[in-house]
Amino acid sequence: MVKKALYIIAIILFVTLAYNVYELYSFKKEQNKIVQEKGETTMINLKTQVDAILSSIVDEGNKLADNFGANEYTQEQIEQIIKESSMKIPALQGITACYEPYAFSAERELYCPYYNKGTEDYVYVEESYDYTDSSIKGTAWYTGVRDNGAKWVEPYYAKAAKDWYIDYGIPFHYSSGPKKGQVRGTITMSFVTSGFKSLILSLSLGKTGYGLITSREGTYLSHPVNDYIGTTNLKTISQTEENPILKSAYDALLKGKSGQIEFKTSNSKDTELFFYDKIPSNNWGIGLAFSKNELLGSKAELNHRYIKLTLLLSAFLLIVIAIYFNKDYLDRQEIWQLSFLATVLLIFNIVLVGYLEHTGSRRMTDAESPPISDISSLGSFVNQQQTRRSELKLPESTSIPTGIFIQRMAFENSYNLNVGGRIWQKYPLDLVDKIEEGFRFPQTSPFAEASYIEETTRKKIKSIAGKPDYLLISWDFRVTLQQYLNYENFPFDKRHISMDIVPISNEDNLIFTPDLASYEFTNPTKKVGLNPNVKVSGNKIMKSYFNYSVESYDTDFGYGTKTLFEEVPILHYNIDLRRILLNTFVTYLIPIFVVLIMMYILLVACSKTEERQGIIEGMAAFFFVLIFSHIDLRKEIITADLIYMEYFYFTTYLMIILSTWNLITYAKSKAPVFDFNENQIFKASYFPFFFLCILIITLSKFY
Repeated sequence: MVKKALYIIAIILFVTLAYNVYELYSFKKEQNKIVQEKGETTMINLKTQVDAILSSIVDEGNKLADNFGANEYTQEQIEQIIKESSMKIPALQGITACYEPYAFSAERELYCPYYNKGTEDYVYVEESYDYTDSSIKGTAWYTGVRDNGAKWVEPYYAKAAKDWYIDYGIPFHYSSGPKKGQVRGTITMSFVTSGFKSLILSLSLGKTGYGLITSREGTYLSHPVNDYIGTTNLKTISQTEENPILKSAYDALLKGKSGQIEFKTSNSKDTELFFYDKIPSNNWGIGLAFSKNELLGSKAELNHRYIKLTLLLSAFLLIVIAIYFNKDYLDRQEIWQLSFLATVLLIFNIVLVGYLEHTGSRRMTDAESPPISDISSLGSFVNQQQTRRSELKLPESTSIPTGIFIQRMAFENSYNLNVGGRIWQKYPLDLVDKIEEGFRFPQTSPFAEASYIEETTRKKIKSIAGKPDYLLISWDFRVTLQQYLNYENFPFDKRHISMDIVPISNEDNLIFTPDLASYEFTNPTKKVGLNPNVKVSGNKIMKSYFNYSVESYDTDFGYGTKTLFEEVPILHYNIDLRRILLNTFVTYLIPIFVVLIMMYILLVACSKTEERQGIIEGMAAFFFVLIFSHIDLRKEIITADLIYMEYFYFTTYLMIILSTWNLITYAKSKAPVFDFNENQIFKASYFPFFFLCILIITLSKFY
């Protein structure tokens, strides 16, 4: 009867297991399909958008060249024409109309106005240098087009505008007179390289994804590392690339081919995807890199399937082993074998669930905004705030770029964080005398032993690319910040440090924005704003990033109106930590397992006797060892909640009670269940029962 029941259970488990294997295969196949479709769609969108922009620039440039060659324009007309044309194409930074020496007029040797759409004014290039002299570095945008005809110019650093530019140059010619057919000048359609970068960032690339664009010769026109633009060639990168798969993709990109690859980076266990292609209008190379996990989003569904599959497989193996013994009643050796196998399988399942929870990403709360790691996401948030203020008839907020660099960090206790570093802000010069400069840390602990903020730098900085100058103010700080941390999942908890940075006065109508331009990398996994030498004892720093929350206060702070304190944007600098488990396991799990093993030895050694005192004294000693370890845990983690690690202690307390009852009953009384094979049933189920309780608790917490 027992064997038949085991066969039926085995068949049911096998069918269920087979179905779940197929379902997992189908799920992963569908996930891979989603990844491919997302990557291909993003590549097509970017390629189409870039090609449309370049085509519109070429068409408008050719039209201007025809008009300038066929007509004589005055200075006022020229400047009006290039202004109106630049407004037609949003991607353009500006247009330049340059003439050969004395080609504009006999009285004026050089004339080369550039309309900068960003600053809405004109730059006269001839005032900075002789753009017609090919021996001067940085004049290829003009001399190359004049001498060789219409073309896209390799990236160059424009001295007048002080930025890297990408130009489409078109020569225009004399239409009459003795110089008919000769080059009279050029029309240059310009946009700064950040135009490409902003376009790439507007796409959904994930937190660690990036895009790149290269010229025909392989020079970077867009890259997440700003220093590469205009100065680094893909050929050089390909020669030094150690990953053969990625190297082959770079070589194919240089040859104008298209395709995609999968590879693993040296510092990541995640699979990376790299799509590459060429832009049809001018054969520039284009590449997009994605993190596979980020394209898929949360791994919770996949993890649940792995856990379910492992549980089913474990149950199936136990039933198969029981059937393999081929008896209605198990003998002593078979019971021990089943006990050992059950213990191993239970431990494996606990470790799997714990591993998936430990390596998974922190679950973001509804109040948190996504990380601000690019100009597009920052601009979107700021625009939303300005729209809200406009609807409320409030003055427009002024954005104050704010950066932070953490040099030291350590936890004082469970909730207080000691942190030191530097904060800098960029204030518009015309605003300095009208506002109260500086910032506040609202989370500063009321019992902070260190709360030090001192101004170290105050300097006027000349900006580039036509942007206004600004006043740079820097502060060194050392403060103790109170953090609201949740320890329920200790040691698998992921501590999230959030530093709030707010203006001193809400009346100044300021909105602090991350100074992304001051960082080489802004991806969260690159740990923006953190000194690489910063270590947090017992933890691994996973990522850092900026984001926002919007908070409303239930008081007007005496101003007589609550408008200033409703939906106030708060800038946060965040650091995510993951515990290193070795320290926790050595400190807390070893005492638990030592107690369990010692109790088990007592179970094995105990025989039938009338003496109970030794049993009670032994179990009491185990209890006191355990309770002191439990108290140490509570001293380290001060929280009102029950934490995951405590359930190990509670389960061990239960094992102490059950073992004491078992030994007293077995030693004193006649109990058929305990008398069987000298208490073998309880001994064999000792560890499986403990780990079964832990598995149930673990699943209830994390599954």
